[in-house]
Amino acid sequence: MGKVCCFTGYRPHRFDFSPDGLRPEQVQAALGEMIRTLYDEGYRTFISGMSAGVDLWAAAEVLTLRDTDSTVKLVAAVPFAGQENHWSIPLQREYRRILDGCQQVEYLFDEKAAAVDPSACYRGRNHWMVDRADTVVAVCEIDVADSRTGTAATVRYARRLQKRIFYIHPRTLAVTEETVQQMEFPL
Repeated sequence: MGKVCCFTGYRPHRFDFSPDGLRPEQVQAALGEMIRTLYDEGYRTFISGMSAGVDLWAAAEVLTLRDTDSTVKLVAAVPFAGQENHWSIPLQREYRRILDGCQQVEYLFDEKAAAVDPSACYRGRNHWMVDRADTVVAVCEIDVADSRTGTAATVRYARRLQKRIFYIHPRTLAVTEETVQQMEFPL
């Protein structure tokens, strides 16, 4: 399978988008640059959690890269079938377009599990992705230790597993790498 990367990050409403400031297409372009950097390092498999925002923007960039190299593989880690049912119609269309472009689609939990505890399905999806990845690209603040978001929990899990983590700052789009040597581990 070669080197594998997964993505985590904020949903669109968590960004400070404005007509004169940051726009979604700029975040997507930053993800595209990061994906091309990892591609140059030998990464060919990319896993998307397929949620609105960072997951879908990253997946769209992977599909664009795959147009130039058919060895690039996009894996969809879908927490449960129907997660997109409450989204806007245009967002559902984009989701299905990307899903159709994936080489592998994993539905990780059934509808019964999603009805009982959808948050557990999202956590399970995040663990599934990190377990299979060598590197995690996180669009979030670097200091996420106290945050209760799914992105923060995913980063904390990746740290515990000593995964390589790249952060893309959600306002400046600056990229920072956290190495295993920088991570703090409890004794």
